[in-house]
Amino acid sequence: MRKKKAFRSLALLMALCMIVASFVGCSPKETPLTIWVGVESVDFYTAKMAEYVENYKVKTGKAFPYLISVQGVDTGSAAAKVLDDLDAGADIFTIAHDNLGKLTAGASAIAPIRSEALLAQINADNPETFLNVIDMSVQGTKYTFGVPYIAQSLVLMYNKKYLTEEDVKTWEGILAVAKKNNKQSVSLMGADGFNNSFLTLAINESTGKMPAIIYEGGETDNCLFTSDETVAIMQWGQRFFTDKNGGKMPTDSGWEIELRDEVSLSLIGGAWKFNAAKAALGDNLGIAVLPSFTLTAEDVKGTNIKAGTVYRSGSFTDCKVFVMKKGSNKAEYLEDILLFLSSKEVQEQSFIECANLPAYKNAATEFSSMQADNLETVLAAKQLEMFNYGIPQPFGFSTTLNFYYYSKGAPDLIREILENKESLFGTTDAIRTQLKSIENIWKTGER
Repeated sequence: MRKKKAFRSLALLMALCMIVASFVGCSPKETPLTIWVGVESVDFYTAKMAEYVENYKVKTGKAFPYLISVQGVDTGSAAAKVLDDLDAGADIFTIAHDNLGKLTAGASAIAPIRSEALLAQINADNPETFLNVIDMSVQGTKYTFGVPYIAQSLVLMYNKKYLTEEDVKTWEGILAVAKKNNKQSVSLMGADGFNNSFLTLAINESTGKMPAIIYEGGETDNCLFTSDETVAIMQWGQRFFTDKNGGKMPTDSGWEIELRDEVSLSLIGGAWKFNAAKAALGDNLGIAVLPSFTLTAEDVKGTNIKAGTVYRSGSFTDCKVFVMKKGSNKAEYLEDILLFLSSKEVQEQSFIECANLPAYKNAATEFSSMQADNLETVLAAKQLEMFNYGIPQPFGFSTTLNFYYYSKGAPDLIREILENKESLFGTTDAIRTQLKSIENIWKTGER
């Protein structure tokens, strides 16, 4: 608590210094070097940049040539703000990695990373899944544009009053407890292609492979959602969601009330819903990786998949990245700042102060802060575990991919299968046909 108060005090002092400096002329006449981060992280990164400025002076013997302004901006809207007015954009700003495509389309609104030291740190510190989504091609040449520093994935948040750690290892275990207590097994945050992706992205536990192929290599046509494995997974999913004690699609009451009133025993959710889940369940909140499930003879009918095959529920495992505005008149200083802000040391401090999950690949084992005995640490650890059962959203290579996957009706078609809408999808052939329509939408935007 003292550390957080100290950071807030330092942030206010820095802000005051900037205001005073602008009036007394003790700083350059240039506009400040601006950095956009999530609103929840402004005080922390303001304090870290004060530290950077002090270190710069010690290292070079000179004052840093610009004032620095750290501002809070919604991560989801930062890319749009820059595209609307490049001149008004920050010198460094945070985006979700799948926004890189829209920022590098055409002439590109962001600058590539050229510093050998920064490129080396990026390659050494990040998992392969992140390295695969931060490079973009501009006019036929591939560059690294994003600097990962925060990670996130879906996890299971559950009611410990009913469920044990053993129960939540499998959906079958959760379903058995739900039947015993006349509850529903799980609520979903949403029926969209992100929040309802745990079956779409399921992993075969034996092979470690995901049957679904979604824009592999950034190619629009490189999709597959019609394999026998996918058919069997969806048949299991239909059995689970049509069971009165199984999965629960979003309702008007909302998942928070369903957890609080013990209608549902668990939630598939992200860290950004942690506080709401904690408010609903209090001391009964538990957190686990998404459960596995085992196919039965009923689930594998009409396929060549064997009954007893085990799958692990999957997740999109994403990163937030720093990027640099193209054409910044402070470009010579930006990469060294990013080297500092994305370092594993600063990532750990960000986790301690802001609960930001590190992107650093060895955080779970190397960061002493992640060994602490509290629920926030469990949340971080379980998210990191989910990186073994997921992929980053593969939509950053082109704005078309995001649009086709999320906005052309495919999520609704998946929901129709799972709920067996109007009893139209009770046969293997009907499910196959629907899966082909989903695959076509991913590829072309049309059924």
